[in-house]
Amino acid sequence: MNTIILSLKNIKCDGCVKSIKTAMEKHTNINEVTVVKETGKVTIVGQDLKNSNILEELTALGFPENKKGFFTKLFS
Repeated sequence: MNTIILSLKNIKCDGCVKSIKTAMEKHTNINEVTVVKETGKVTIVGQDLKNSNILEELTALGFPENKKGFFTKLFS
């Protein structure tokens, strides 16, 4: 079992949470998806998870990764 924890942008309502869960639960190798709307934290548990594929799919849905770094803080 693998666990991926992501911090995503644009999770503003219960509909956003449902969209993320629905998209991720379509994958047979994903067992559990937890989304915390207030923090943007998404935890995905499953087998043979590929972080880049999951991020790509979530970004296409409108939920890109919330990157916290020096330049992000400087230009935000």
